[in-house]
Amino acid sequence: MNRDCLTKGNDCQEDMIKKFINNFTTAWKRPGWRWALLCALISDILGFAFTFTPPVYWMIDVVTVLVLFAVIGFKWALLPALVVEVIPGLQLFPAWTLVVLALAGTNNKNELPS
Repeated sequence: MNRDCLTKGNDCQEDMIKKFINNFTTAWKRPGWRWALLCALISDILGFAFTFTPPVYWMIDVVTVLVLFAVIGFKWALLPALVVEVIPGLQLFPAWTLVVLALAGTNNKNELPS
């Protein structure tokens, strides 16, 4: 949380929620981002289900990053998400979904896959 959020309080939380909803709608409107979002959601759900079988979980992550590279192209933000996903304990955090939403919201409309 940055200093502005500490002074604004609830206004900052409302802004974050609005940005999250905006990123979600941006991702959902475009077919390329929609596929990336669905892939990320499925990966995070499967990853949660296979938490106690690390080799299966790692294969899910490798397939996820390859599919995301194929759908939205190479994005540097996907690599830290892969690192987060392979760290025990942090793998329960929905990193793929959040990274796809963040990328969808930060990319220019001209750069969005169709």
